[in-house]
This record gives sequence, structure tokens and C-alpha cells, in this order.
Amino acid sequence: MKKYIAMILAAAVIIGLSPSLFSLVWGNSFTGGGKKEFTLTLTEKGEIITLSAEEYLIGCLFAQIDVSYEEEALKAQASAAYTYALRLCAEGRELSDSTALCQPYFTPAKAKEYYGESYEKYLPEVKKAAEYGASHGIYYENKPIYSVYCSVSAGASAHPDYIWNTSLPYLARRECPKDAEYIHFRTENQMTAESVRDGLLRFDPKIQMPLDYSLWFSDAVRDEYGYVISVNVGGKELSGGDLWRILKLRSTAFEIIWNGTSFTVATKGYGHGAGMSQYSANEMAKEGMKAEEILEYFYKGAEVKKV
Repeated sequence: MKKYIAMILAAAVIIGLSPSLFSLVWGNSFTGGGKKEFTLTLTEKGEIITLSAEEYLIGCLFAQIDVSYEEEALKAQASAAYTYALRLCAEGRELSDSTALCQPYFTPAKAKEYYGESYEKYLPEVKKAAEYGASHGIYYENKPIYSVYCSVSAGASAHPDYIWNTSLPYLARRECPKDAEYIHFRTENQMTAESVRDGLLRFDPKIQMPLDYSLWFSDAVRDEYGYVISVNVGGKELSGGDLWRILKLRSTAFEIIWNGTSFTVATKGYGHGAGMSQYSANEMAKEGMKAEEILEYFYKGAEVKKV
């Protein structure tokens, strides 16, 4: 089960639209409304399928969260996944199982492949959570929100400005003190100079890195939780979200230091850090909080409505 949990956490890490797509979030005029089915593209085969909302959310939950989490945490995730899909559909955007363009989704076959015998064990609770999610949307000013989420924050949720260069009132900072208790809250890994250079040049071929590797990343600006606001890379200012995407970092709360042979990347949390922390949601559920309370804590000023 541990390797499946790691894979699911990784899925939550990479969900997130590019800045150009995320800029469409605010200012449109549609009103909220539920959906009973969704049509999405399975990117591997290019197959287009239509599922009931409950069926879709079952696949989302198996792909997005540790399904051994508490029932109310699973319900909260199901509602977030449902609302995220509503928002994309309301903007005329297509759904898919691509984490770059939409959110993670597993077909039943893929979920069974990844979870093995554990699939049947957790299926009843996942179905129950999906049923809740398919009837509970999250709205701000009568519009379904961009209900982004992460696996584990850096101790509080990140401002979307750092990640997507946009500001949304319901994605305000929320404290997540329990996240610091996550077993892999702080991690370090190594990246070669070649892999870092390749990633940066794919992003911008004009970036000029100094001969001294220790000068590649300078003038980093961080907030009090360690989230990177900006950093100078070869004379170009990049946001923490930019580098998180470019180098496929574990978190947007990071430090990159040249150690003489490679770059040491130290991170806190897991994922972009914005919106709901799944780990904190589970801890809150353990303390007796209901899904609606969890969601309205993380998405400030938003309201969970039955649809």
C-alpha cells in the first residue's frame, strides 16, 4: 500500500494549470449549477468517455488521495474534485485524465492495477465519498471555485500569486500546523547541474547560467513559511511556481544550493501548497470535523451547497 500512497501524493503534487490557463479563473459571469455526468478524454488512447458524476469521482479519488484517509477527508476531496470539474466545464474547457490540463483520474482498470487487492477493500468508502461529492459543490459568489488542493502544505497554505501569478479571495492563507508532523515534511534530494540546465533551457533558451554553479540561483525571496516568491536565475527573475514546474520540484517551499558536485534541493511539504491540504484535512476529520467544515476552512468565504 505504501508505494500506492506515494504515487497518489505525487499526483496531488503536479495538479495545477499553467499560468496562462489559470488567468481565466476570475471575472466571467456564469452562475453555479451542478452536473450529473461528465465527458472526459483518456489521453493514453485518445478515447472519449461519459460517466456519471459519482463514477467520475470514484476514479478521481483513487488517483488523487490516500484512500485510507478518514471518511470526512475523502468527502472533502470528492467535493473539491467535483467543483474543480464544474469550474472547467463552466468555462467551456474539456476534461481529461491529464494532470497538466485537468486533474488526475483512474479508470476502474487502472485503479485495480495500482491498488491490487486493496481496491476492493477501499471501494465502499470511496463510493460513499463520491456520492457526497457529486451532490456538494463549493461556491464563491454563486460561482464554482477553482478548488485546488495539495498533499501537504509547508505549515500554511501558499498564496496563488507565488504559483500562478493570480490572486483569488477564497485561496487566502490558512494555517495547517499539523502538516509539520507529516513523516516526510522535510526532504532533500540531489539534482545534477546537467538536469537543472536542461530544464531551464527548455523553459527559456536565452537564460545564461554563470560558470560558477553556486551563482545559478540568487536573491531568493521567501515568505515566513519558506514558500519561494521569486528567485534570480541567470539574470531572469522567476517565481517559485515557475521553478516548481520547470524542475518538477516536490514543493514550492524550497531551497536550491550547490554543494560542489550537485544541487541539493531541500523542500517542505508536498505539492504547490495552495488550497486544501489533504493531510490537514485528514487530521481535522480525525478531530471530528465534517467535510463541509473542512472545505469552508480552506476555501475562505466559499460556501458548500447541495446541488
